[in-house]
Amino acid sequence: MKTYRSKLFTLIAVAALSSLATLLIVFGTSNVGASQQDQLTGNENHVITLDQAVKLVQNYQTSPRVPSIKGGYFGRNIFDKILSQSGCVGVRFYYAQKDDGSSTMVLVGVDNMSNDMTGGILGDVIIPCPPYCGPSVLNK
Repeated sequence: MKTYRSKLFTLIAVAALSSLATLLIVFGTSNVGASQQDQLTGNENHVITLDQAVKLVQNYQTSPRVPSIKGGYFGRNIFDKILSQSGCVGVRFYYAQKDDGSSTMVLVGVDNMSNDMTGGILGDVIIPCPPYCGPSVLNK
């Protein structure tokens, strides 16, 4: 089970960091809308508040379900913002669910003691695959 989780985390991190082509979804008041023809830049707005992050994670934890997506895209900038925080050594993700039931993930920095850095930058606004998937052997 631990190997599976490790491989899953690696797969998700590689997919996000290598910017597998997917496009946009809107979350809350964040304006990240785009069409499938738009080009990804790595500068999409993925920042959310702690209250928003807690709500998304609680939504999933109170009624977990198999994700409706195969994966998702986060622009490089959210990882840069999270990782540039003083004391941050990595990024942790949490499965989450929006109020409409759609799957998402919450990103948070982690310090060297394995503590979530919830007082810092948090990320969401995943661009889901499907429907926005680029060609890849990983999404067949």
